[in-house]
Amino acid sequence: MTLRNLFIFSICSLLLFSCKRINPDKPTFIGETTELPKAVSRINLSMAIPLSMIEKQLNENLKELLFTGRGLELGNGLFSDMDITKTGNLRLSTAENGNVRVSLPIFLDGKVILEKRIFGQAVSAALPFKESLIPQISFKPRIDENWGIQIDELEIESWGKSLQYDLLGYQIDVEPIIKKHVKSIIENQLVTEGLSNINLKSLAEKAWSAYGKPINISHDDWKMALVTMPEKIRVSQNFTEDQHFVLNLGIEGEVFSQTGSIAERTQPPLPKVFPNENTDNNLDITFPLIITYAALDELLTKEMVGNAFRLDNKTRLIPTTIETQSFGNRALVKMDFIAKRANRKDLVGELFLVGTPVYSAEQEAILFENIDFDLNTENFLTNSARWLKKNKILQAIRKKAVYPIGDYIEEASRELDALGSWQTEFASFALEKPTLTVDGIYTTPDDVRLYLKSTGDIKVTMKQ
Repeated sequence: MTLRNLFIFSICSLLLFSCKRINPDKPTFIGETTELPKAVSRINLSMAIPLSMIEKQLNENLKELLFTGRGLELGNGLFSDMDITKTGNLRLSTAENGNVRVSLPIFLDGKVILEKRIFGQAVSAALPFKESLIPQISFKPRIDENWGIQIDELEIESWGKSLQYDLLGYQIDVEPIIKKHVKSIIENQLVTEGLSNINLKSLAEKAWSAYGKPINISHDDWKMALVTMPEKIRVSQNFTEDQHFVLNLGIEGEVFSQTGSIAERTQPPLPKVFPNENTDNNLDITFPLIITYAALDELLTKEMVGNAFRLDNKTRLIPTTIETQSFGNRALVKMDFIAKRANRKDLVGELFLVGTPVYSAEQEAILFENIDFDLNTENFLTNSARWLKKNKILQAIRKKAVYPIGDYIEEASRELDALGSWQTEFASFALEKPTLTVDGIYTTPDDVRLYLKSTGDIKVTMKQ
């Protein structure tokens, strides 16, 4: 055997023995089976609300008569009647420690009543008092896990004047009783009722609803729906030295996809609140784009069935049917074909091609790599030299076995823009120039999943 013939024989033998027999009914796995990763979605909003806006809301909702009481017990036989009215607009500012300082002009109109027995004689007297005060009050507000607004560290720093009076030689300090009711005003009217009118819970509910709203993506006859199941909401807030209330609202969840479309669904209620350390305005969402095997079949059939692939001057291969399916953690293409040969009998056979789907950013398409190849026909390969046509067949199929998805990605990008744009009564939100990249491709028994990852900044515009 000549050196040349030995070389040809060796190459043909190598190709013959390296070609694996592929049984589509018994798929094998290459390496460890890949579990579908969790498609996670995160959105975070950081809103700087001017204190002037909160002042306006509070002043519109505070009643003029803040408190009225009769027969308030002061102890030691002393009682008081008292009305507290608001005489001017409330003012907010940020204290040095990050707490909120409240300046609230009020007018006290009341009297101290003495009812006591002295040496067996009933003594009754009254001392009226009228005071204009501007108490300085500070507190730290927080949002509890059930979306109620609570206040901590409530302190009345000063009244502006003494609240002690002399009645029949008795030194009477009305500050404790006034302090008690002014604190009640702050806790109930100012915080619980007033700040609630800013409706941070409504803002969170709108973000929660927009976040979990189903996205229907369609192109020609292809339809797919994305549903985000919100799992956790994170909140933090603080008052800044530039006189703003900064609210950081983050939502996390998992994204699911399905073929077809999905109707609007009832949103679950807001969950309890977790702390939030993120102060950015951004969106980071991964969602699985579904390409069904039926859709792959349709496109590959359109591109390949009936079209001849020339293998050499005498042989043309014509696909007659094409089917795709999963094959372990890869994808399998089964093709029935007719081989047309000059001056020889036509041959009918099957071709199996197993490969790993990958994404080509340049072509915006799904291609196949790490290909295993198998031919099954009566005598097409009886001559070992015919194995040399394997590369030509692969080259021809690689050119055609391309699934473009640029239109699907473009449609998904449009839907993401809509997802990141919504309105509230005091701010508007818009997703700015989101990036969209392919984060991985995975095969399942039913389809090929293309994991798209989108990140972008969210522009927050406060309304005047």
